[in-house]
Amino acid sequence: MLHRTSRRIEMTFFTLSITLVSATAHAGESESPILTGTRQLTSSEMGFEKAGEAYFSPDGKTVIFQAVPNGKEHYQIYTMPTTGGTPRMVSTGVGACTCAYFHPDGKSIIFASSHKDPRIDDPSFEVPIPGYKREGGSYSWDFNPFMDIYRANPDGSNLTPLIANTGYDAEGAYSRDGSMIAFASDRDGRMNIYTMKANGSDVKQITHTKECYNGGPFISPDGRKIIFRADRQKKDYLQLFVVNIDGTEERQLTNDEHVNWAPYWHPNGKIIAFTTSRNGHRNYEVYLMNVGTQKTHRVTNSPRFDGLPVFSNDGKMMMWTSQRSRSGQSHVFVADFKMPEGIE
Repeated sequence: MLHRTSRRIEMTFFTLSITLVSATAHAGESESPILTGTRQLTSSEMGFEKAGEAYFSPDGKTVIFQAVPNGKEHYQIYTMPTTGGTPRMVSTGVGACTCAYFHPDGKSIIFASSHKDPRIDDPSFEVPIPGYKREGGSYSWDFNPFMDIYRANPDGSNLTPLIANTGYDAEGAYSRDGSMIAFASDRDGRMNIYTMKANGSDVKQITHTKECYNGGPFISPDGRKIIFRADRQKKDYLQLFVVNIDGTEERQLTNDEHVNWAPYWHPNGKIIAFTTSRNGHRNYEVYLMNVGTQKTHRVTNSPRFDGLPVFSNDGKMMMWTSQRSRSGQSHVFVADFKMPEGIE
């Protein structure tokens, strides 16, 4: 996931509306055949330290994302129109949040939150906090054992726990038909991929590794496979994997010295977009991959970080997190997307 370091407090929020900011001046010319009309969706002028990991609503008219409000430490969850406007906080404002996602019918959302963390009210409360951090890198993410998955109405009301389990439960996303959720959990002391029904029942473990991290799962459009990331060969050096929805026939898609993570399915079910350090650990970029042939194609070409790519349901837009903003902080960008020839 994004740069994250780890809710009921009333928070005054930002009523500022902005128009979308053109970002093409900071992108390389090689983006133009694939991404056109690139525009910045979130900004520091909205009162955010940084923002990212955004996902489209089913109709493509709204996005849900996480952002750190000015002066705060942790991410909260927000929604806003895809065309720009005023962000709306839909989490409680307490604890840390991550990994929000729309139900395919557009009538509810899920996200992970640690607003029940006892340390919020009692700073003296101590508990071991494992996490992810690549040696020599600045990215880190805590596996907070009080992080649980919640369902809510799109405006944040009717907040209900789907999983309130001991251990970290997060990184959840619905299947295309809305019947299932794939997520990551270390409930048994090891971080693995799980699935459950949309109401939180019938939890099934998909991966079964003992020492490594498995996370960031997304179910394929046809509901048959899960794409995810794991550091099987070298701690914290993520690679991409695909597995059948029942846990059988797991296959590794990348196997190199780079960090490959944040895979996401294109609606055609053949192609994924992912984030990779193959251009340097200070220059992450977005690439496409054909899951069948493993052929790749570079998408973004901009200094610093570009990653966490996602597609709209019709495949006509791509959204991602980038540091190409004027502030140099991570923000959400969106562009019209055209599949390059030769990769399908």
